Amino acid sequence: MRLAVCSSKGGVGKTSTAANLAVALGAHGRTLAVDADPQDSLGRAFGIIAKGREDSLAGLLEDPSLDPRGAIRRDIAPGLDVLPAHPSLEGAGVALAAQGGLITSIRRTLRPLIAEYDHIVLDTHGDLGNLTLAAVCAADAVLSVFTSDPGSALGVARVSAFLHQHLAFENTSARLLGAACSLWDPQAKAARDVFGAMEGTDIPLFQTRIPMSRRVPSSTLSKRPVVLTAPSSTVALAYLALTDEVLAAYTSKGLDR
Repeated sequence: MRLAVCSSKGGVGKTSTAANLAVALGAHGRTLAVDADPQDSLGRAFGIIAKGREDSLAGLLEDPSLDPRGAIRRDIAPGLDVLPAHPSLEGAGVALAAQGGLITSIRRTLRPLIAEYDHIVLDTHGDLGNLTLAAVCAADAVLSVFTSDPGSALGVARVSAFLHQHLAFENTSARLLGAACSLWDPQAKAARDVFGAMEGTDIPLFQTRIPMSRRVPSSTLSKRPVVLTAPSSTVALAYLALTDEVLAAYTSKGLDR
């Protein structure tokens, strides 16, 4: 599975979801987490900071002759490797877009690695711009994230429309596996209302809801995702359950063939 985690709105728990899914998928097969966001939040979630562009996805996009294996951090967690980003990724994307090579750039970079990994998780830029499109084009499945904020639910609809548009343009063959609810507070009426409204759409929803928890920001400070720092916590167990749902959805759509 090559899974892009996308959102058109920040602050919804996209990177936390990508990081914890990547760790959980490591128990199901060799997994590579790819930070495709110039803010390099996914790498930081694991305590990884690229020394420079040549040590990151940015350098690999700029110089296709480089072996991507040289920028990968190995065995960051059981079964998990990480390819970090760097702030220069933004400029690399602009330069490639001017040359007409951005859309397929991440897919080209990851091609030599596909046979080495059972799963690849891509954390995308927090918008629906060209870098996000490049990450989606490297994926065969997409997961979006929303919260009790109605704006984030609208963001999922935008991700769905974005994906359908680029399927029609033949820029990608990735399918939307579903949307996951993050920062869930079952006592909040707004949370229940937003989830109920999402159930009334044709967007597939994962039934696992990631609860709001102070353990998540704490895990960011400790530079280890919560499924590693507090594996028996309610929020960690929710991420594990979501991973099982993602794998089941991927299989049910026939994408594992």
